[in-house]
Amino acid sequence: MGSYIFIIIGFIAIYAGIFIWFRRKKQQSAAAFSKLNMQQEAAKAESYKTEFLSGDFAFLKQYIKDGPIDAFTIATLDYGKGDMAKDVAKDTLKSLATLGTVKYNTVQTPKYLVLSGSDLHLLDTNTDGDVDKHLVFDNFRLKNSTIEELPLAKMAMMRANYGDYSLKNYKLSLQTDGKEVKLVIPNGIVQAMVAQGSATSYLSNNVEKQVKEFVLGNYFLNKLGEKASNLKVQTYLPA
Repeated sequence: MGSYIFIIIGFIAIYAGIFIWFRRKKQQSAAAFSKLNMQQEAAKAESYKTEFLSGDFAFLKQYIKDGPIDAFTIATLDYGKGDMAKDVAKDTLKSLATLGTVKYNTVQTPKYLVLSGSDLHLLDTNTDGDVDKHLVFDNFRLKNSTIEELPLAKMAMMRANYGDYSLKNYKLSLQTDGKEVKLVIPNGIVQAMVAQGSATSYLSNNVEKQVKEFVLGNYFLNKLGEKASNLKVQTYLPA
């Protein structure tokens, strides 16, 4: 009996530690974002871009080759409840076909959007994190595409606030020769935690990096609006 009490106390201590850590990070983020001067941050966006392209996002250069990288961001597929129901049914049928010996789970993977000249590049990744598809949308297709801000649910809003700023999501519908490619783009360079049927986006835990990710996400949306006026949205960053 005594050992169970110690285990319970241990779990309570762990959860308390996580809660305190999360609360402290949120307070640090709020403090950092409260000091932001977006006019000054707009002037720093190019240097932030160069920094990221020399680090975690250096791999983007090999797909753009000799072309410029004007802006970039991370997106996920626009994946609703209807899509989830279809995939659950499809995966169930696949599992039945193998008599349950193989379990199928439909997952989302991050997509990278890169603006280069008058083109928008879409780099899709597989479950190993490798880019396995590269689509290019020229200016004509961009001018026939649409964008809209997605409303945030109450619980999502609680997670998405950084001080006085919100991590907003936009649905970008890109025109192809077949059906539209519908993507969800946050106004920040995010890390996407993706599970079947849902994707939760968040900025990194490093407060200094959070600001840069937020600036670059808004910077991408500004640049997208410059390339095609029909894709212009209001952002926190001065154009």
